[in-house]
Amino acid sequence: MKRITIFLLFIAGSMSISCEDFLDKQPDDMLTIDAVFTTRLEVEKYLANVYSYLPDPAEPYANYTPISDEGDFVWTTIGANSINTGNWGPTSIPYDRYSYYYKGIRAATVYINSVDKCLECEGVTPGINVRTRAEARALRAYYYAMLLNQYGPIVLLPNIIPVDASTSETTKPRNSYDECVKYIVDELDLAAKDLPTVTENVIDYGRVDKRAVMAIKARVLLYAASPLYNGNNQDYAGFKNADGKALITNNYDANKWKLAADAAKAVIDLMPNGLYKKMDASGKLDPYVSYRDVFIDRWNSEVIWGRSSVNTNKWTIHAAPRQMKGWNGLGVTQQMVDAYHMANGKRIDEAGSGYVETGLSTTDTKYTKALDWNMYLNREPRFYVSILYNHDTWVFTGASGTPIQLYATGASGKNGSHDHTETGYLLTKFVSPNSDVPNNRYTTQSWVYFRLAEMYLNYAEALNEYSPNSADIAKYVNLVRERAGIPALPTGLSQAEMRERIRHERRIELAFEEHRLFDVRRWKIAESTQGGPMYGMNVSKGTSFTDTEFYQRAVFETRVFEKKHYFWPIPQSEIDRNKQMVQNPGW
Repeated sequence: MKRITIFLLFIAGSMSISCEDFLDKQPDDMLTIDAVFTTRLEVEKYLANVYSYLPDPAEPYANYTPISDEGDFVWTTIGANSINTGNWGPTSIPYDRYSYYYKGIRAATVYINSVDKCLECEGVTPGINVRTRAEARALRAYYYAMLLNQYGPIVLLPNIIPVDASTSETTKPRNSYDECVKYIVDELDLAAKDLPTVTENVIDYGRVDKRAVMAIKARVLLYAASPLYNGNNQDYAGFKNADGKALITNNYDANKWKLAADAAKAVIDLMPNGLYKKMDASGKLDPYVSYRDVFIDRWNSEVIWGRSSVNTNKWTIHAAPRQMKGWNGLGVTQQMVDAYHMANGKRIDEAGSGYVETGLSTTDTKYTKALDWNMYLNREPRFYVSILYNHDTWVFTGASGTPIQLYATGASGKNGSHDHTETGYLLTKFVSPNSDVPNNRYTTQSWVYFRLAEMYLNYAEALNEYSPNSADIAKYVNLVRERAGIPALPTGLSQAEMRERIRHERRIELAFEEHRLFDVRRWKIAESTQGGPMYGMNVSKGTSFTDTEFYQRAVFETRVFEKKHYFWPIPQSEIDRNKQMVQNPGW
């Protein structure tokens, strides 16, 4: 426990350090590198530093949800406002993690090349240097992968960066996308050889193991097989280095889908117990509690890799309505609300769905009560886990059951306050029913980076592109739907119909987990999903729960998404520093 405390405290301290040039010739963490890697305690601190560059999406201001069509976080200082209005560029980049991840890459590289100096480490725990070097290697690959998602083809730095590195050693042209993917995958394969399949010791939970490495690989290969990068001969034909080297290939390779499918299936095969489920008092599956608690029960059987977060309490208070002493600001778009299935598994616009757009309900049901708007009745359980709507009750089990007033003059409505949801909805996914916001008591939670349901959907998507007649496609999508409490997919779907179904299932199952932002980009559909009017309820209207003016669809924001927005711009400071660096198209 002492070691864990030191580890967590060092992470907290590291994250507060101001950002410096990631390639300074004499960075502070390298000045006494030999001394650092002489003692076990200092080595543990340094490894904690390598881990500290992992993002924490439980921090609402860092979460990508409000720059997708899933949500809107209300505060004016949040970076999403600039992105959604198109008011950003190379000198002003919201969510800019370019130098941050390169600092993590550099720290990992130093650790990889230095840890064997720690004889004390090996003396106390034989084999620890091999394992932790593999952890650092995996983290370095993951940081590269996240750079690749956000900025496109990147510069792969030397695997040894001298303390006195010259400019020529660190200013290089961009590698091609395929070169980056190969490097990342090769590094992950190398790391996997020296890691335990599953982290067994509770004090090591949150550290990288073989399953986590394999999951990172599966996601990287899925993205690499996707339309944005695989055979995109329309958008990036002219995207080249100064010497003419193409950075994204124009040639379609169907085998990339096979590699992605095989990588996802390899993870699935390591987890034969399947998705996390909880049963009700009668012994039947409880889909509501099962889905909710995947994110509440720490280190549950579905989690492949997660990290303890000091920000989950911050997420909860930002999500909570003012009536619960919260900050009332994590909004959900009407587009996302409309995406959830009905209880019978149909989409709201499908024949036979039973969806009713207007009117007040008159009776209580399992998840709703009289006077709830009919739009919210008979929806699938994942909807009720994730969305708080007008007249709904807060998720905390100790709350009084008082309906939440999101209409204009209500206690949690617009009502002249800057703390109000612009959409008429609040986001309750990830919020523990045991967190008591009014009394400032919160449960300890983790942020889940990878979980088994994603691997099921990754596998189904890749297999549908490579082998569309495989029975495994529907099998694994239906396993996700079964846990969600909705019927299986209809049979006889074409490849195109199955593709659309998988994408839609992914949108719901993985909602608000930072997948949507990159999914719509890799599918090349972001112009139609991320740009244009975004809808919610009419939060400027309503004086009571029965006032129907509130329940009118209203545009709360018209967003801008152009071709250039598929990638973040490379920071202008990096363009100025590295004369061999070319800017992303359109910027």
